[in-house]
Amino acid sequence: MAHYHGTAHDTSNGGGPDTFRPGDATSIGVRLGRQIGRIGLAMRAAYGIPGIGAAGQDLTITDRSTGTLIEVTPVVAVRLTSAGSGGAVRAEMGPTLHLWRLNDEVRSRLGALAALAYEWPIVARWSGAIRAEGTISPSWWNGGDLPPEYVRRPTWRYGVTLGLHCRV
Repeated sequence: MAHYHGTAHDTSNGGGPDTFRPGDATSIGVRLGRQIGRIGLAMRAAYGIPGIGAAGQDLTITDRSTGTLIEVTPVVAVRLTSAGSGGAVRAEMGPTLHLWRLNDEVRSRLGALAALAYEWPIVARWSGAIRAEGTISPSWWNGGDLPPEYVRRPTWRYGVTLGLHCRV
């Protein structure tokens, strides 16, 4: 589940929405990686439909008919400590490419990702993982997309991911 903040903010307090941003969304992804001792390398890709959200003080309206997102991230992971029987806590980071499709236009933004993950064994080759993560990238809006009272701001995403891992 991903929650978005930033992107565009109303500076005039003119009665419109305080912000325009991607809506909160659930995404699905795949991650391929290799662990060598304490260091791991992985490539992950995720797809979601956050749409566009207009948020005020007490209300957020999200249009999910537009605004799909593909996120591609190469990740470096460092095992911080072992936890439980076979579990591990890892810190992860890497650059991230956001490809946000708004109507027929694809907008690309390069950002950064940081995460803290806990992985634990389930059975045989299978393990589970939970990650608390966040990204930051330039505003997903282009100049001229919004009325002049709106200022573009960096787009923040934070969320929690759950995963199932198979060692081959």
